Amino acid sequence: MAALVLGLELILVFLLTLLVLNEYGNWRTQHPIVTVAVFVAWYFSFLIIFIIPMDVSATLYQQCLNATVIPNITEEHFNISDPLLVNECEPPWSYVDPHVLPTLWRVLYWTCQFLSWLLLPLMQSYALAGEFSVGGKLLASLKRNAIYYGTYLLVFGVLLIYVAAKPELHLSWSRLYTLIVTASNTWGLFLLILLLGHGLVDIPRGFWRASSLSFQLAYTQFKLAKVATEKAEADEELDDVLGEVKKAADYIDARHSLRPCLELIISKCPGEIREKLSEAPKTRPPSSTTATVPTQGSLVMLHKRLISAIHRKFRTSSSWLALLEDGFELEDCIRNQPNGDRTFRPTFPVARGQLHSMICTPRIEWFWKCLARQWILKAVAVIIVIFAVMVVWSECTFFVVEPVLSLFAIFVTLAGYHREYFNVELASFFIIAFLSICTYRTVFKIRFFNYYHFAPRHQTDENSLIFGGTLLCRLTPPMCLNFLSLIHMDSHIIKTRTAETAFTRIMGHLDVLPIISEGFNIYFPMLILVLCLATYFRLGTRILNFFGFQQFVDNDDLSVDLVNEGRELMQRERRKRLRAEDTKNRREQLMELVNNTSNFGRVSRFSRREHALSKKGARDSDSGTGSGLRYKNFHNDEPSTASEFGASISGARSSSTLRSLERERQPVSYDLGSIQNESLGQDFRATDRNYQSLSSESANPNASSQFGYPPRNLFDDV
Repeated sequence: MAALVLGLELILVFLLTLLVLNEYGNWRTQHPIVTVAVFVAWYFSFLIIFIIPMDVSATLYQQCLNATVIPNITEEHFNISDPLLVNECEPPWSYVDPHVLPTLWRVLYWTCQFLSWLLLPLMQSYALAGEFSVGGKLLASLKRNAIYYGTYLLVFGVLLIYVAAKPELHLSWSRLYTLIVTASNTWGLFLLILLLGHGLVDIPRGFWRASSLSFQLAYTQFKLAKVATEKAEADEELDDVLGEVKKAADYIDARHSLRPCLELIISKCPGEIREKLSEAPKTRPPSSTTATVPTQGSLVMLHKRLISAIHRKFRTSSSWLALLEDGFELEDCIRNQPNGDRTFRPTFPVARGQLHSMICTPRIEWFWKCLARQWILKAVAVIIVIFAVMVVWSECTFFVVEPVLSLFAIFVTLAGYHREYFNVELASFFIIAFLSICTYRTVFKIRFFNYYHFAPRHQTDENSLIFGGTLLCRLTPPMCLNFLSLIHMDSHIIKTRTAETAFTRIMGHLDVLPIISEGFNIYFPMLILVLCLATYFRLGTRILNFFGFQQFVDNDDLSVDLVNEGRELMQRERRKRLRAEDTKNRREQLMELVNNTSNFGRVSRFSRREHALSKKGARDSDSGTGSGLRYKNFHNDEPSTASEFGASISGARSSSTLRSLERERQPVSYDLGSIQNESLGQDFRATDRNYQSLSSESANPNASSQFGYPPRNLFDDV
């Protein structure tokens, strides 16, 4: 049974890692070595989190076998003669051989350390290197990481001198091993508290704000305005780099020694540019001089700039499209909320499979997007707040042994006392999973001036993926040690005799450096309370906004301007898409007229069927049950923005709208993105689906059955 459980966990974590890596990365365009290295880093980090509960239950079982009273349970709490303590111990349902977990921890831990401190930093520099050979890229990576490694060697050297100078400390291989692990875990714990303190507040607040459609729409419009600026800058940067590539191509002919290097640069340019630059000039331009001819060093820098510019262009363009789709969906949710028939009508319907259409009907979609989702998000936010308060309390009190104040230690201890190993593993998994989600979400959300940026939907570049793998490998072991301290299973932290887990035996103890074992690792986690308060009052956001870094701050003039700008960008894109869609419908309508109208004086069967369907559509519209009332509940005004903005964010409407299709005399066929002959009677003659309701067909009752004249304004968009 235990082997089956361990095997299922390995498979489950494998699939989870594939899912996360596929969401952020793109294995089709990434180098295979990068994909494999990042996958191993993430897989081993996630695996540590899933296996640590098995180690906890196995340790409690060993305590029972050794006839050791469960830690922190004394005669003041329970009667030692209780039959529960003398009954025969039953192994946990996931208990494995005692030699399996230590071996597994050694493989996982040292693989993560090798990846995070040696391989991944070199690969990160290798991915950004502009050299044209493997040896040149490796040499550039080593030079770039020289300062990076030198800093850590300096810190390790100081600690080594400190240990050697202490007369009571005898330096040996075991102490040196512990010193190496201590340096790595101390750095990881420092980073862990910073990220965890931010995530404990930001995650529940994000869920609560996501329940407000108006606030979420305003925030999406704010991000859309920022991404539009970044997108324009990325386009300019790429144009500048491509201009320099073109100049280099003009000066380097086919016989030049640097032509192979230039061909490698040209191969990474966009397709239309690559075709123009692939042909080498036969002669050098007469104005060229030796000073203007590119050198190998300049081509290396140009290659590096091109790689960075293409990644940034791709990321900003993808983010722009994703934010537009999110904004359109939020606007649809706001406009569909007052629908009396409780049916969801999207602005831009998406063609979906038959099974999806049967399960997710318009009515079910309305109940989820316009009613249930908001309350579920609020409930999830409240639950996460309760867990966050428990984490902060336990982090500030876990070193207090008598009485036991850590809530997590109480839960695990009581479950272990009653030999409920399944509950022990379940509680341990939820605790470590919550800590991991709060920490990892901050890792995937943080941005370092566009240098590291994790973007979903396959938009993350190789450099950021490697950076994420490095952080996960460094954060996971100290996070597990912190978790074991919270549940009072690290005897050298709580200063109480207790059985040790296999994980702590592999990690070693920090007794070599008293300043770390008795000070930093005990009292530094209490700083999480200060970080949570700073995150709650958005201290960092306000500081960045004060220094000119655009942040979403309530009642701020700059934020209001960006929200209004994002709204205008959405209106412009909406009109652009509607024009393209209307042009397509007009062309298809013209082709239908040409293909289905017979000779002089005769009306085809298609026309008679069209007339009948038009009457049916009119009857449906009059009765309020047909698709003719598809947008009847849409308001003319803009959807409201965040309540925090109040009147500051005015509903600025665009002055330029589409030409009205009411001048057309023929109905346009439209059925959820596909043109069907059976729906020719539907009339979508609105100026804008989101801003103007449909006009009644009674304005021209004979229009749907007349084919004497072609539609007016048919070629306005050509």
